[in-house]
Amino acid sequence: MPTLLRQIRLFAERHPEAVALTFNGQRYTYSAMLEAADRLRGSLAARGIGLGDVVAIILPSCPHFIITHLAVMGLGAVSVPMNVLLKSREIGRQMEDAEACAFVGWANLATETEKAAEHSESLRLRAYLGDSIPQGAESLLDMVANGEPIPDHESVSEDTLSAIVYTSGVSGHPRGVQLTQGNFRCHAAETGQLLRIRESDRLLSAMPFSSISALTGVVHLALAHGAEIQIHSRFHPGDALDCLHEQRTTLFMGNPSAFALMSGFPSASKYDLSGLRYALSCEAPLSEETARAIEEHLRIRVFEGYSSTETCGMITVNLFPLLAPRGSIGQPIGQHEINIFDEEGGLVSPKVPGRIALRGPAVSRGYYKRPDKTRQSFIDDWFLTSDRGYLDEQSNLFLVAHDDEVIVKGGFPVYCREIEEVVEGLPHIQEAAVVGMSDPVYGEEIKACVVLKEGASIGPSEIIEYVKERVAVYKCPKIVRLVKELPKAPSGKIIRSQLRQDTA
Repeated sequence: MPTLLRQIRLFAERHPEAVALTFNGQRYTYSAMLEAADRLRGSLAARGIGLGDVVAIILPSCPHFIITHLAVMGLGAVSVPMNVLLKSREIGRQMEDAEACAFVGWANLATETEKAAEHSESLRLRAYLGDSIPQGAESLLDMVANGEPIPDHESVSEDTLSAIVYTSGVSGHPRGVQLTQGNFRCHAAETGQLLRIRESDRLLSAMPFSSISALTGVVHLALAHGAEIQIHSRFHPGDALDCLHEQRTTLFMGNPSAFALMSGFPSASKYDLSGLRYALSCEAPLSEETARAIEEHLRIRVFEGYSSTETCGMITVNLFPLLAPRGSIGQPIGQHEINIFDEEGGLVSPKVPGRIALRGPAVSRGYYKRPDKTRQSFIDDWFLTSDRGYLDEQSNLFLVAHDDEVIVKGGFPVYCREIEEVVEGLPHIQEAAVVGMSDPVYGEEIKACVVLKEGASIGPSEIIEYVKERVAVYKCPKIVRLVKELPKAPSGKIIRSQLRQDTA
């Protein structure tokens, strides 16, 4: 079975002039992209980077992110993609945990990466994309230009560890998820078959390539099927709409926040998005309000999916919403399976909530250097997620809550998302996050942190009264706090632990 990179190479041999990447008005063919990756591979090998070595990639979404990732994969080395928004403490922690021997960074962020590098004992190579290269580091552009092209490492196989992707760290410290060449190949193959990806497709992501959903659901998916990746270094709703309209993008992947910003963009309805075959939402639940706004202003249907780092990204998708009950996030892709377990590890009946478990060829082998966490979460080929949900009689998956999103008040479970959707039903509210607070009587009490829409005016007491009219009294927030923005991980997930720490 050929690896993902071998599949890309086979396509490039047949269609060398096919467009692989577009970026800032420039087009890069498959042959040019792979030649750059082969040259960089040669430069890395000449500097002692080889099979099993760990290379961190701290670049914005750009052609050189993809070139570096492909070069590392071809060496049989291990890619560790990191978001450029991380600070030195976060970068250093991940590089130390992964035992990175090299990193490729962005010169504009050298201040943060150089601070992180100071405390690393394993680093042997620092390379930067940009003009101002720190002392002692190398130029990525020079390494690509001057490298001697070399082929993929002959011992690379399906079982070769290909990447360590850190979880978004919504609660506790991020864990390094181990993903193999086989995980990547299978995910691209099965997702591509489901979505019928073809060479004429053009894919755009609202998320950075460092996120697992964009890495596998856009980069790998497109390249494995000879399609084109439209690259934007950062997401802006107007730029995305322009691209969907003018460049006739056929697949767009984003989180609910991206879709909300696009549907609320001035004159959003003027854009013709009829070329879009699939608009995919993942990383967080899509609210009813946002879904209605998308249909009204963008005139497209969004397909919602379920994803995690441990499953190589999106693992279910509601591709046939008219055939499934409203609120379902679909059925598993390809050969993957879903089960729902109770707290004792037994299977539950349909429509009974429990812990979501997944297994299949794209699922991770476990966490890097975390055998204790691996034993807790990976049991008998099943990955036990921290999410709760249920299956109906037709095996449609419904997400109820993340474990981090369940408040137990006086013995009664309160699902944060349920209360958030009620709060967000107010026309004044942009978004809301509900968290639990320690309480001496009930164990936990409820706090809602609310972001108002621009120009809106409403007080906490009015919000509480509105919610009280719509849910059981024990579910009503005791405190409502108005905030300018909610803290979020790079994936778009709300960092609830940070909201809990704020006792105001």
